[in-house]
Amino acid sequence: MHISTHMIRALLAATVALLIVTGCGTVRSLEQLDDRVHEVVRRAAEREFGEVPPERAALDVYRAFENRSDGPVKVDLRSALLLAARHSREYQSDRETLYRSALSLLRTSHNWDANVSNSLASVLGRNFDVPETSLTGDASVGLSQRFLSGATLTTRLAFDSVRYIAGDRRVNLGTLASASIVQPLLSGYGPEVARESLTQAERNLVYALRSFVRQRKGLLINVADTYYAVLSAQDSLEIARKNLANLTISRERSVEMAKAGRVPKFQVDQARQRELTANASLISRQESFQATRDSLKRILGLPLKVRIEVDRADLQILADAKLPDPPMSMEEARDYALAHRLDHATVRDQLEDAQRASRIAADGLRAKLDLTLSANAASPTDSHLRAIAFDEGQFTAGINAELPFDKTDEFINYKRVLISEERQKRQVAKDRDDITAELRNVWRRLNSSRQDIDIQRLSVELAVERVDNTEMQFGFGRINIRELLDARDDLIDARNRYTAAVVAYRMNWLRLLYQLEQLPTEPDTLWSPALAAGIEPVTP
Repeated sequence: MHISTHMIRALLAATVALLIVTGCGTVRSLEQLDDRVHEVVRRAAEREFGEVPPERAALDVYRAFENRSDGPVKVDLRSALLLAARHSREYQSDRETLYRSALSLLRTSHNWDANVSNSLASVLGRNFDVPETSLTGDASVGLSQRFLSGATLTTRLAFDSVRYIAGDRRVNLGTLASASIVQPLLSGYGPEVARESLTQAERNLVYALRSFVRQRKGLLINVADTYYAVLSAQDSLEIARKNLANLTISRERSVEMAKAGRVPKFQVDQARQRELTANASLISRQESFQATRDSLKRILGLPLKVRIEVDRADLQILADAKLPDPPMSMEEARDYALAHRLDHATVRDQLEDAQRASRIAADGLRAKLDLTLSANAASPTDSHLRAIAFDEGQFTAGINAELPFDKTDEFINYKRVLISEERQKRQVAKDRDDITAELRNVWRRLNSSRQDIDIQRLSVELAVERVDNTEMQFGFGRINIRELLDARDDLIDARNRYTAAVVAYRMNWLRLLYQLEQLPTEPDTLWSPALAAGIEPVTP
């Protein structure tokens, strides 16, 4: 019993040790895989973007947000972008898409390496007719290699053994070496056909990289748009609060003036009605502010229960900022966008993919003619391992042919890829028109919002003068309270419209840079120089 317990403990210890070693090996292998993914992405980024810093496709950048204090999280535009870079679920999904594309390339390129295979088997058998007990063992190691010509080389070294445990006690040992190469001579010949899977995997990684960069810029615009929406909603809320306070004072004042017989009672009722309307408007503004604030939390990847406070100074910075002019004319902008847009480059390259697929499908219509060369040699079977007798080996050469009598499946595939090619040609033209239309819309909105800023600035100045004059006139009893209340309402509307115009111009400016592919962003922070106040136009 003691021996059995000891054996069990030893077995458990060995199992635990094996699990620990295996676990450590898994962690190390995953770390090495991360390094390889980063390297293939870095090389792709250098080829695609030149001097642009390489992208980091590591998945451990994302962390769920944890608020380590009970107080609110204070957020300005820069910190909001940093939070999105670290905690946005959308941004992490974009990273994972890029990472998966790199993994696909690694898996495909691995097929072009000199791949080693191995196997090991052992069988214990009992023949009751003799009777006789034997132990057989088989082991092999192989090597395969693909070539750009379409050829495939396969080699194998096998070991066989038979040991008779009971009976005649014989031991038979033998080895076998073999090699074969298959070279297509017609269909399947050449690097374009043979390397297609690797070529497409490399191009897919470039497409994923372009998409990742575009989506990152899109996230920047989404964060900025929502952040400014929160600022605007907060500004409107503050204006509504001040308006309610002023209307309350006006109502109390009109009550005292009515008691003194200076204003009729209906004007007091008008003041009360405006106060109630302002109170309802304040409640609506509060709901709008809370809704936009929750939207910002969701975009940043923050829990909805977290309280945030936005920096109102960012809105004043926008109001004081210099309005940049478009960096070029509309016609120049269209040509520049078509030449530099990453998504349009992908659409154009996908047309090349479709054309290459057509050539490969046409190759599949040809007859198949493969040259096969093989050789093998074995060692004499003996109780001891013997050297392989290569001089007694066997060499064969042959031809495998398939005439194109029935190519129905191949012709169907060829027709499909031809249709895909034509469809992709139309997609290139459509994408060109879509980019032009989007650019024109942003261009018009930018000019419109710039004019609107000037109009609303003047409108606010006039509204302020009007409120000052009506308050003075009302104090002298020359006008009724309705005119004063109308003037204050117009001032509120003018201020809200001015804020909206300032925000609209900034967002249209960012969207213009996005359309022109002139919105550089930092991968780790999402910050862009275009977000700085009073920034000068980016020179292409």
